[in-house]
Amino acid sequence: MSRKRILVVDDDSLLAKTIDVCLCRRGHSVKVFHSGASAVKYLFEEQPDLMLVDIRLPDCDGWFLAEMLKKLELTQKVPMIVMSVLDPDRGKVADAKLCAYIQKPFDMGQLMEAVEKGLHTDECLVGA
Repeated sequence: MSRKRILVVDDDSLLAKTIDVCLCRRGHSVKVFHSGASAVKYLFEEQPDLMLVDIRLPDCDGWFLAEMLKKLELTQKVPMIVMSVLDPDRGKVADAKLCAYIQKPFDMGQLMEAVEKGLHTDECLVGA
């Protein structure tokens, strides 16, 4: 398995750390950010192989971030998984062309399965 770069954007530091540890144990390189602005700044420096994005962020709406990232040329083909305590908005999920929508609280195995699918599927665009 090749080492993949995964971006995690979640303001819940405990959850982000747990995701980081699980992904690193699977051999991936992980960058964690707790705000949309810091994640976007990073994306201009390096392109990940997959993005995990929370909807409720302190500085922006995660849906806005997801839509913006899908419009940017440098990230529009990067698979994205949205994680949220909110019920999925089917229209927004479809518009964002997500790989998966994972509702919190979730089982870490469920998230890891979605991550592996996102990393190994050419057409990872589903409507939750």
